[in-house]
Amino acid sequence: MSQYASPAELLESERDLVSLPDVLFRLQAAIDDPRSTAETIGAIIACDPALTARLLRLANSPVYGFGGRIDTISRAVTLVGMEPLYHLALATCAVSAFRNLPVQLINMDEFWVQSVYCAVVARSLAREAKVLYPERLFVAGLLHAIGALLIYLKCPDPAREILLASQGKRQLVPLLEKDLLGFTYAEVGAEIARRWNMPAWLEEAIGCHLNPETASRYPLETALVHLADRLTDVLVQGDAVEDVLADIPEEIRALTRLREGQILGVMSEVYSEFTEIAVAFLSV
Repeated sequence: MSQYASPAELLESERDLVSLPDVLFRLQAAIDDPRSTAETIGAIIACDPALTARLLRLANSPVYGFGGRIDTISRAVTLVGMEPLYHLALATCAVSAFRNLPVQLINMDEFWVQSVYCAVVARSLAREAKVLYPERLFVAGLLHAIGALLIYLKCPDPAREILLASQGKRQLVPLLEKDLLGFTYAEVGAEIARRWNMPAWLEEAIGCHLNPETASRYPLETALVHLADRLTDVLVQGDAVEDVLADIPEEIRALTRLREGQILGVMSEVYSEFTEIAVAFLSV
């Protein structure tokens, strides 16, 4: 078992890491204030030039599809919306916080490429499922595995054993984590979401995506992240989409409200969009 009894104890050992910049908390407070305007939000974001540059680059990327027409944050707020822009800011800050971790066990570039792929697939599936805010699923897909990075950093010996025992089969990893650590990367991710005061839907999607049938409030979003995560095997392991779908229980597929033909259609178009977004996102 791990030296840490729970995800909460694991995070307590790395308090400085699991913190977000003050601008995000100010941004959340402004979004919650009905008096806030696009200019209010823009002024807050402008206090962080690096965040401003990241958001403008992403707002003009295929993430939103405005074709390079956004040149100010206030315009981004008007076109994208206050809450979606906050979610994008949250995602970029999370990536920045975790991207330079001194993790020796995995290739960090590969980790984030896989995360972006999951994000693009999750959002595309959400659009097909007629989810009200499909961009939420981009954020959930992007951050669904951030808990793994803390495990690699803080529990390197059992994590190395898990990686070796899984032999590249991603579906074995959480089972081995539960056995050797007592918790999974998804549970660690949910604890990070709680510490960062992420929205409830995002916390549940991260924490329950391995077993979406356990999601009590947001089963659709959680099931879509689960499906996107499983479909990441198409990129990582070269699996056929049909083989991945055949391995997912029918009751879980039913939660997504998608037929196999719809999923196949999404996957036939997702790669070109993924490559464009990966370049935009991972260069910020």
